Amino acid sequence: MMLFSTPTQTTLHYRIVTPMFLGGEAQQADPTQFRNASFKGALHFWWRALNWGRALKQAGGEQGAALRYLHTLEGDLFGLASDGKNSKQSRVQIQTDLQGTTLKQPGMALQSVGYLLGQGLFRFGHGVLRQYLEGGELAVRFNFKPGTLEADIESVEQAAIALGLFGGLGSRARKGLGSLALQKIERPGQPIREFTSIESIAAFIQTLDFSAPADAPLSAFTQATRIDMSATAGKALDVLATVGNELQHYRGFGRHNPRTNQHEVNGQKALQKFKDDHDNVLAATQGVRLQQLPRRAVFGLPHNYFFSSTGGKLDITAEDEGRRASPLLIHIHPLQDAEFVAIQTLLWGIFLPDDMAVEAKGKNKYAIADTQVDFTHITRYLDGFANKKTLKAPHHG
Repeated sequence: MMLFSTPTQTTLHYRIVTPMFLGGEAQQADPTQFRNASFKGALHFWWRALNWGRALKQAGGEQGAALRYLHTLEGDLFGLASDGKNSKQSRVQIQTDLQGTTLKQPGMALQSVGYLLGQGLFRFGHGVLRQYLEGGELAVRFNFKPGTLEADIESVEQAAIALGLFGGLGSRARKGLGSLALQKIERPGQPIREFTSIESIAAFIQTLDFSAPADAPLSAFTQATRIDMSATAGKALDVLATVGNELQHYRGFGRHNPRTNQHEVNGQKALQKFKDDHDNVLAATQGVRLQQLPRRAVFGLPHNYFFSSTGGKLDITAEDEGRRASPLLIHIHPLQDAEFVAIQTLLWGIFLPDDMAVEAKGKNKYAIADTQVDFTHITRYLDGFANKKTLKAPHHG
């Protein structure tokens, strides 16, 4: 009698807790068919972030060798597409089931998070510019091939948990939109694990590998990683709006209010912590060459400036790629006491490779000479939240 071993199955239950701008090639959201490719892409991102320390140890601390080893591990586990004989099949099959979500149309909605939506998704006076998904539950099932090592199964589960505690899907996912919140994970023969309390989230963080130095060449968990719970409210969108207002107030120069004769951000006196950024870029729109990257660039590129007072414009982009994602990731998570909390994760690493130029384009186009960034500008922003709880503090050494 021939015996066949059954595949290991893991099922994860997520909630979509903030508006998700997830669509196909035409950017059209579909509440009836979930895009598995988007989930797989996010899963790979978190798997690499979690396993960088492991790869670096295996490579004896040499980053180039570590990147090659990480790529090999990823291909062995998730498959590798190739026209030649080196193609590999994935050891994990992913099935998804989306239920209860609503398709929302463009219009005058989400005003409270307009700053986080940014250009392309939101325009003041017009509202939201694209369809999006609201609410709903996503069940994801992993079917692991027989013979898959337990360590590999756990590494995939760990990445899926990280996605459901720190990340999201779709446009502006790093800004807290499309937060995909993990509620529980099930595997036959094992206890159900739930992630609806601060204690359960903190316990998971304690299991992660933060051994790698801060100079990671990719988004990864390192010694310098910081994870904070930063704000709470009874509604997910209210938490996201609080975070957005805090970020805008911290970064913004503000508009002059003639009634109060001061610059304000959302009705509050502007902090103007980056006044030199404002002044230097304003001068650059008038023909003065910009010598260094604005300090706020550490929050991500491109930076597009427009000064209504002068009509001046300046676009700052990373060469070729054009975009450098923010190292700060915002996620909104529901807790068991009917509250929602913001989880903010700073993945400190190499923001710009030494050989990557950054271009300024205004009246002229040129490369900016000094492209150094300072991650402490982000840590000071995180420090500004009252009643924050740091679940993982940076360690430099």
